[in-house]
Amino acid sequence: MTAEMFSLLTRIHIPGGSRDLSVAAKQQHLFPLVGLVVGLCATLLTVALNAYLGKELILVSAGLLVVAMYYITGILHTEGLADFSDGMMASGTQERKREAMKDVHTGVGGAFALFLYLILFFALASVMCSRAGRDIDPVPWPWTLTPAIGFVISEMAGKLAMNTTIFLGPSSHAGMGAVFVESASARKLLAAMGLACAVGILVAGVYFAIVLTGVLAGVAVTMTARKHFGGVAGDAFGTANEIGRIVALFAWVLIV
Repeated sequence: MTAEMFSLLTRIHIPGGSRDLSVAAKQQHLFPLVGLVVGLCATLLTVALNAYLGKELILVSAGLLVVAMYYITGILHTEGLADFSDGMMASGTQERKREAMKDVHTGVGGAFALFLYLILFFALASVMCSRAGRDIDPVPWPWTLTPAIGFVISEMAGKLAMNTTIFLGPSSHAGMGAVFVESASARKLLAAMGLACAVGILVAGVYFAIVLTGVLAGVAVTMTARKHFGGVAGDAFGTANEIGRIVALFAWVLIV
């Protein structure tokens, strides 16, 4: 896993890293491992907040967690969700929708999508913070696991959603997205799924399958992108990441 992967997908800067899209595109099957690192950071922070602030300040803990998550990941993917939503809400041809999606100003559709997304993310983070102090039941492995490990699953699911959207394509227009779509292959998608499932089994045992909700989210985003824009682009990738994360986190809260 190279420094380019972290430079592109997070605000974690590794010496010698750059945003070389060609390198990141060739190694897109490693996206879930970036999700693993981000998810572990979120898990440790959730456990720490639960221990130091207690249940009386769960909402404060959740707020701090959301802020920390965006400090680590940046807002690139969330910006993609806003632009994607603006494009969907625009009327007219696919070309007109693509123009609305590329507009630097956030419209009502994007603002509303962000509002709903952040409410859901904050609500789910609140539940995760409230449960961080107990163990997963049944315990899937000999060692003790906290339910907060679900952040690892949800972050990997978000990256797996991106992998799926990139593979399914096609590109709606020339640009950053096209570089990734051209480099995608079934082998890389299967490798990403294999990595996500292997890590999922290690950290969550029988609950690893939740990571595969990322594939479903990726398919849904791709179908929507094809309908409205004629294909996928960078904003669709960001949307897939955010939707994949929230769907997996919601499934984790419901099941575990």
